[in-house]
Amino acid sequence: MNTEQIKENKLKMILGFSIPSIIAMLLETVITMTDGYFTGNYVGEKALAAINLGLPILYFYLGIGLCVGVGGTVICGRLLGAEDGKRANEVLSQTIVTSLVACVVISAFLAVLFAPVRNLLGADAALAGFFNEYYKVMLLNYPLMVLTTVLGMFIRVDGKPQVCMIITITGCVLNAVLDYALVAGLGLGVFGSAIGSLTVQAITALVMTGYFLSRASGLSYTRFAFDRALNKEIMFNGFSEFIGEMASAISMFVFNFVLMEYAGPEGVAAFTILGYVVYGFSMICIGFGQGLTPLVSFMFGAKEFETAIELRKITNKILFGIGVAIAAIFLLMGRSYAGLFGCSDIVVDMVVTGFRFYLATFLVMGYDVINSMYFTSCGDAKSSALISSLRGIVLLLAFTFILPMIFGMKGIWMAGPGAEILTAVVSFCLINRQRLALEEGKPAWKPEKALQ
Repeated sequence: MNTEQIKENKLKMILGFSIPSIIAMLLETVITMTDGYFTGNYVGEKALAAINLGLPILYFYLGIGLCVGVGGTVICGRLLGAEDGKRANEVLSQTIVTSLVACVVISAFLAVLFAPVRNLLGADAALAGFFNEYYKVMLLNYPLMVLTTVLGMFIRVDGKPQVCMIITITGCVLNAVLDYALVAGLGLGVFGSAIGSLTVQAITALVMTGYFLSRASGLSYTRFAFDRALNKEIMFNGFSEFIGEMASAISMFVFNFVLMEYAGPEGVAAFTILGYVVYGFSMICIGFGQGLTPLVSFMFGAKEFETAIELRKITNKILFGIGVAIAAIFLLMGRSYAGLFGCSDIVVDMVVTGFRFYLATFLVMGYDVINSMYFTSCGDAKSSALISSLRGIVLLLAFTFILPMIFGMKGIWMAGPGAEILTAVVSFCLINRQRLALEEGKPAWKPEKALQ
């Protein structure tokens, strides 16, 4: 990258950095929706609700994977830039071992405490059977999922995002085939869905592991002496990603609790179906944010502040346009979409109502996500943390508990949009504060410390 290249091709640079990340994230969303489609159509809405109740477990593992993966790849990238290939290989090897050992220990712990965890998450007698069938297998799957997440990040750092893309696409297709064969064909229910996911992750892990043993890889596994200081640096670099996933887990737990209280399993199923779309749009937002971050960091470091601001504005406009399109599509086709999951008319009606309330979310979520990642990339961690905590924890949890007491089920649908809208107001004020600071010659920029 260079400043002139970015200044002359802002849109091209944003899309070039963002699209590969967006595609990978959307494919992961497709896998999740495929599981939901076959579960809803061939097992039932109670099975769909049982799976949704356990999603905080998934978010916890994702937090571990992102924390270790992001932390390790940031350090590895610095070392590659400094042409220290030997040390980069050691970081790769220690990160992989650390993530796998940590997740195996966590799975063993959860297996011992499986019943109390299931009860804590709200799986009652009607849902406990589905929950057991699915998550006892997924405790084997999640360590592999974290491993493939971390390996995929290192493949991208190695300069081969197309390899990661091909593997992800293949896994997505294989997952759909196995869901059809095991759930629809053999009638194995949620157990079949879980076995399919486990099979896909095992194959993906083997292929990605083989990549670093091949000549195509610049990085490779090597023997290493365990370095506690390195592990601390890895955790520190990735800690914000872990907090983000924990916010999702806490929010999902609270949503499920309130939904079971006010609407029962049907409400949980309805929120799951709508949540696929919201989750997919959030992946697009995060993909654009990941594309924007290196560009903004580079331009702030070069003191090209106006260009950095323009990059943020362009990205915000793109996501606003995408949000308008998604809102329009699901406002018109929400009932047809909900009908794909084979649920009752009661659930379909809930989904349609939910989409009407969530129109505002699609319009402002991109603004909040991009501004949070923008502040991270220009060194203002406090503003970034404030935006993330407001939209993901503070306002969302407050509205989730308060609004249903006033408006019933409609209050649950209002919680997410309300949190995003108020966060957008705060985000606008923070952006305006930064603009004034820049005009006074006081940019919020703190260069990262180099790895010692």
